[in-house]
Amino acid sequence: MVSVNDSHVTHLKSGENGLVSEDVLDIFVVIFFVAAAGSISFLGAIFNVINAIVFFKQGFQDTVNITLFFLAISDMATLMNIMWIGVCFNPLFVQADFPVHYQDLSYITSGWLGWCFARISSWITAFVTFERCLCIALPLKVKTIITPRNTVIVVLGIYITMLANVVPVYYSISLGPKYFPQLNQTKMGLVYIANGVSIENVSLSINAISQMVSFFATIACTIILVHNLLLKSKWRQSKSSAVQQKSFSKRDTKVVKMIVFIACVFIACYLPSAANFIASVIFDEYGLNGRYRNMFVLTWSIFLTLVALNCSVNIFVYYSMSSKFGEILNSMLNINRTET
Repeated sequence: MVSVNDSHVTHLKSGENGLVSEDVLDIFVVIFFVAAAGSISFLGAIFNVINAIVFFKQGFQDTVNITLFFLAISDMATLMNIMWIGVCFNPLFVQADFPVHYQDLSYITSGWLGWCFARISSWITAFVTFERCLCIALPLKVKTIITPRNTVIVVLGIYITMLANVVPVYYSISLGPKYFPQLNQTKMGLVYIANGVSIENVSLSINAISQMVSFFATIACTIILVHNLLLKSKWRQSKSSAVQQKSFSKRDTKVVKMIVFIACVFIACYLPSAANFIASVIFDEYGLNGRYRNMFVLTWSIFLTLVALNCSVNIFVYYSMSSKFGEILNSMLNINRTET
């Protein structure tokens, strides 16, 4: 996720544009930042409120309910920040001549918070996958390892750690009078304390590393989970009765499909941003200060939409693959669901 910090992109209205012109960039920002990401985030925030209510109604005796409840909270927070980014980049807002610069306002009010909650969701997704992996790999010991109490501690630890990474940033930056050469005006904009940029860069590095670690951890745990699940399914089929074989096979196949689907959505939505990060590290000119800054911002506008999509689709997975979730949701909506 990226919010465009005007202190970094003052050059966007001057100098070389690389592969993307200003007009093309403006079109893509409106299409993705404003229209696509904004619309998806609005609906997704509603979906995650519903998710949280359903999991709350199910109770927190089950560790999965605890984890998915907190995932719904972090996804909802991520989407609300993306919605605000869309508002700030809306042409009506940009052209309203407010005393505060829209890019700097977006950056300080939603950019870092959006990053933070997106990383929280990434780590919770990794933890869910790891937890399911343990359930398959250590079925007799997992209940003593992953208890409701331990789950709450881990999830709250994720929240606290990621939020702590944001605190130094808000210590180093604030809104204050700032001259914008491209506008020939002084507006409220992003102001850094002494060494503020260095402090922010440290947090940026931690955030980027966190994203990569949680992303690859999810991939690794998903592969291990699927591998172990398939092995145990084959072993139990050879040892059980025909009825048990059918029951186990159907149940395990359903779990595999759900985990693989959730993992694939997460990987598909975050793979482009992971690749974009690697590209920005390898190529100095591909970044907010480089020759190809417009291309960098354009690609991030698209990837932000993918992040919003990832945070919004879980309700459909839960509804189609969890009978208990479906029953509670149908009861809330007064819908009769026919099981086939």
